[in-house]
Amino acid sequence: MAKNQGASRMVFENAKSLAQQLGYDLRQSVCTQSYLRSEVAMSTSTASYHLPILVNDTQNGSTRVNENRLNLQDVFFCSEILIGWTVATATAVNGKIYTYPSITGAASTSTATALQTLYNGKLSIQVNNQNILPGWDVNRHFFSPRTQENTNFNAATALSPAQYTIDQVDLSEDAFVAVEPSWVLNGASNINATIQLPGAISAIPTNGAIVAIFRGILLQNVSSVK
Repeated sequence: MAKNQGASRMVFENAKSLAQQLGYDLRQSVCTQSYLRSEVAMSTSTASYHLPILVNDTQNGSTRVNENRLNLQDVFFCSEILIGWTVATATAVNGKIYTYPSITGAASTSTATALQTLYNGKLSIQVNNQNILPGWDVNRHFFSPRTQENTNFNAATALSPAQYTIDQVDLSEDAFVAVEPSWVLNGASNINATIQLPGAISAIPTNGAIVAIFRGILLQNVSSVK
């Protein structure tokens, strides 16, 4: 169920008030609801993942097609975040977001078990070398739906549309967690977001990638970079 209009208005008013406290001139900016999306390919050889936030961040290589990064001249006030995963190449436009270690998405039970490692990790964010988020547990984004994806309930008969289901997930709110106080991400700053796991994921799905979606209020053309 989508969040109500009153809650959205409160997010907007809080962001506007915070922007004014920080000295941003709202008369010169466009202030809208928006989102950021960062992705990074999984690996069995690392326990630390850099989440690119800025448009000019090349630490992980080229930007993946579904990412939506922060322009250098903009400021973003984050009100909620999702951390999940997908199975898609860097250029695939149809990757599904998983909110739990799905056996179907992982392609095997053992890989799904290994993916639980992601949920035992933590997110940290530094802005200009200052820790604005020392540790945010990824486990709070674990959402296992009542109805889960299955493509063959009865192998003895031919498959039909009635035998297919998809995960019962509402991405207007499921696996999204409110951020309070809001994280202020300035495109003119040095932003370093990292997901640190307790150990490397021992088995990963083909083309598996971690996904982080930040939702909130975007102020355009207000940073010191013009």
